[in-house]
Amino acid sequence: MRFSPHQALSTALVVGVLAAPVSPAYAELTLNAGARLSNDSNVNGSPDSPTKANQLSDNFLSLSASTVYFKPLDDAQTNYFIAQAGAMTTNYNKFDTLDSSMLVASAGGYRQLSPTWSGQLMGRAFRRDTRQNERDSNGVGASLEIKKQLNQTLWIKGVADYEDNKANLASFSYTGATYGINLGYLPRTDTCVNLGYSHSARDFKSLVAFNTTTQTLFAEVTERMSKNWYLNGGYAYMKNDSNFAGTAYTNQILSLGVSFSY
Repeated sequence: MRFSPHQALSTALVVGVLAAPVSPAYAELTLNAGARLSNDSNVNGSPDSPTKANQLSDNFLSLSASTVYFKPLDDAQTNYFIAQAGAMTTNYNKFDTLDSSMLVASAGGYRQLSPTWSGQLMGRAFRRDTRQNERDSNGVGASLEIKKQLNQTLWIKGVADYEDNKANLASFSYTGATYGINLGYLPRTDTCVNLGYSHSARDFKSLVAFNTTTQTLFAEVTERMSKNWYLNGGYAYMKNDSNFAGTAYTNQILSLGVSFSY
């Protein structure tokens, strides 16, 4: 039985693309686009036990585009309104039944709580289309980020996210919560390193109770190649489990991407 984390990854990636850093003291509109090629070591979600022999890998390409509007709400520029809209599509090389696309719109606010603490609260709505009509869905979600700037080049961020996904077939509908922590580091001006951990839990609305958990460890490096172009590479290790015996599995995802922001 497969309880793929890729839908959660897709949402996270789109939200990540949309979540532009707050700019200095004026309203601004940014345009973003990106392409990322990834490899999943266990795309079919085959259990680790009693053998990993049935686990199959596949490559997939993710394309994204978004626009972000943010505007200061006070003269001190400690509060910002943020509105975002974006689209993402994911295409697999062999397992094309996993292909999907998504539209996301979100809005919320950013606040500088102190010289070193800041927070961001966002609400979102999305539409997801897949190769399987019964998996197509609409949903809403919300995320909260709290960031502590440790010094000029090092910060830590806590993230909490909730999502309500309503699919055409009820058994593919779910509610889920994700909690995570992220450590960011700037070893030099044009290089950013991110390390993190997240724990995601989903409660599917099937006739038989079906609950899943995914724990993820990830690392990503982003390099600014020029004023508007960025190169990034990442690695994620995912441990997946459910309330059904014999379904636990692990997978690893390697990715390389390029993005543009203007």
